[in-house]
Amino acid sequence: MSNYQVLIIGGGPGGYETAIRLNQYGIACALLEQQRVGGVCLNVGCIPTKALVKSAELWNEMKEADSFGFTVPNLNLDYSKVFERKEKIVGQLVSGVEFLFRKRKIPVFLEKAVSVARQDNGYLLRTDAGTELGAQYLIIATGSQPRSLPGIQIDEQNILSSTGILKLQTLPRSLAVVGGGVIGCEFASIMNSFGVQTQIIEFLPRIVALEDEEISRRLTLALKKSGIAVKTNVGVQSVRQAGEEQELLLSDGSVVTAEKVLLSVGRAPVNNLDWQGGSPAGERGAISIDGMMRTDLPGVYAIGDVTAKMPLAHTASKQGMIAAEHIRSLIQNTDFHCPGLEYQNIPRCTFTFPEVASVGLSEAEAKEKYTRIKVGKFPFSANGKALAMGNSFGFVKIIAREEDSRLVGMHVIGPHAAELIAQGSILISSGATAEVAEKLVFAHPTLSETVKEALEDIRDLSINKI
Repeated sequence: MSNYQVLIIGGGPGGYETAIRLNQYGIACALLEQQRVGGVCLNVGCIPTKALVKSAELWNEMKEADSFGFTVPNLNLDYSKVFERKEKIVGQLVSGVEFLFRKRKIPVFLEKAVSVARQDNGYLLRTDAGTELGAQYLIIATGSQPRSLPGIQIDEQNILSSTGILKLQTLPRSLAVVGGGVIGCEFASIMNSFGVQTQIIEFLPRIVALEDEEISRRLTLALKKSGIAVKTNVGVQSVRQAGEEQELLLSDGSVVTAEKVLLSVGRAPVNNLDWQGGSPAGERGAISIDGMMRTDLPGVYAIGDVTAKMPLAHTASKQGMIAAEHIRSLIQNTDFHCPGLEYQNIPRCTFTFPEVASVGLSEAEAKEKYTRIKVGKFPFSANGKALAMGNSFGFVKIIAREEDSRLVGMHVIGPHAAELIAQGSILISSGATAEVAEKLVFAHPTLSETVKEALEDIRDLSINKI
């Protein structure tokens, strides 16, 4: 049996980055991953999806080439090459992570962790291959998996999960997306751009329901304008095969049909280890943690989607850094100096057309918490760079407390929103006020000037707002 100071179960961004950080600290660790390192994010999530987003974005721009002065004859889409490019990018990144592990001599066991038992100096872990591993500390990073709906079975043939739709090597004629959250809206945008007749069916009153309500309304407008049918306030009761089509019976009595169905109704924590002698506390399948990522079991930490706390890849990575730092403080008797993780200040991004990104409180949340707030907005239609790009839909919205102009929320819908939101993350996390605009110089002409103008608009000082 091999013994380590730390065993990490799960090789997604949280797990593999934590392993590398522990190795940098000189702590002996090993990683268990039942498939390939990179987890859902690198293999069947963030990265392959964004590869498709780029292809769809370029395809959209090529269709508008005439407005930029180019005539493109015989414009055709070869989805097989789009698929090949996606696979190549995934392979390159996963191979890169595997190389890092070989270079650092971090052991990787491509086996499934099955059971965990307490022993004198820590824990004994067994895998489905019969391997036994011992460790003083455990980090659970087992991630999440797609949820399904009662009576609707994901078969990855006609009723797809987000994993299954990424494996399609040919485009369907039509697609019904059940669930208007981040994943559903992203795939709806991608498929619609490629010419697939697409519709979104959302049980809640609005799509991307966790976003600011104004952002949700504008995204709905943009998706409908692009040709996506959006149905809200309606659920799917059943799906049945009708010839070559899937027939969806909705809760309002209507029926819609599509060649393929994407079920994107959220993800559930993967927490299926056999804990011999007591499992970590939690609820609804998630594992409860404290600010250092500790569970209620001594020496056991949990990070990422299995904790159900802002389930995003970059959340898992940050949680992993905190767990690694805390374990280091115990093993090497060093000071623990990681600040607490404020989950509401973790940026959230949706790669639709247009992009959506946010950090901090929505306008409704800010009003509920502080009562009196100030809101600054600036449209991309008044930004020179956006106009030059031919992409001027949307706006930047920044929210501040009225009492001291401290920034508490930023929301963007429009070009490169996912890049711009980093500025909001820095400003809000550092406790900046709207007056910070007086101390900063934003390059011209750039999209980031919309952030400056929105900051100035909080104090009614925006120069270019019409």
